[in-house]
Amino acid sequence: MSNTVLLCAPIHFDVIYSINPWMIGEPVNSAVALEQWFRLKDTLEEWGVDVKLIGQVGNLPDMVFTANAGTVRGNKVVLSNFKFPERQPETDVYERWFKKEGYETYRLPKKYSFEGCGDTVVSEDKMFAGYGVRSDLGGIRRAAKILDLELIPLKLSHDSFYHLDTCFCLLNNQCAMYYPGAFTPSALKKLRKHIPDLIPLDVHDAAHFAANSVVYQENRVLMPAGPQKIVEELDIRGVEVTHINTSEFLKSGGSLQCMTLWI
Repeated sequence: MSNTVLLCAPIHFDVIYSINPWMIGEPVNSAVALEQWFRLKDTLEEWGVDVKLIGQVGNLPDMVFTANAGTVRGNKVVLSNFKFPERQPETDVYERWFKKEGYETYRLPKKYSFEGCGDTVVSEDKMFAGYGVRSDLGGIRRAAKILDLELIPLKLSHDSFYHLDTCFCLLNNQCAMYYPGAFTPSALKKLRKHIPDLIPLDVHDAAHFAANSVVYQENRVLMPAGPQKIVEELDIRGVEVTHINTSEFLKSGGSLQCMTLWI
């Protein structure tokens, strides 16, 4: 697993449009958002993670959700093709950053939606990928081929859990937490086939974005404040959970993993 993440400080973060059910126009407290983001950054650095930063462009409020920039494997990054026009300009900004850092960047045909690590989780030679809400099946197929990964396509079925990282969190090759209500029956069968220890999230914990947690070295999890039952399950498995209040980012339908891109 990489020890480096890409973050973007929420200098211009706000909810000025609606592209998911969580975005209902609640005003964002910018000072609180920045404080919450710094707690994420500081905690990762305390754990020994190398943090890289990209500057936020003023008219792109959702750039703070760096997980959506693309999917990275080694020196290659498949850049996102955002479904909604409001976020599409982010791709150029991220491409410039990755090229400057020496990455090989790839763009998919415009007809395919693909939203990076919002919808993908890379584990060794496999890529778990959500599709059906924000990313297309064609998009995830092409990304997996470019990155030379075995694709495990998982169809999402709930608009409130619009990205895979809102309803699925891989802890290690054997264990993951997930919200069953976000997946089609065929996707659930695939999850059971590939992951022996699946921990279901109840509605309360799922709605508090428990799946949008940051996992580090398998036994450390940085989780949004609010989830309850899942914390007990993780404790049984020897996983240490640290909570961060992400109230301001939840107004935009995002939380900790959304703001974290492993590179």
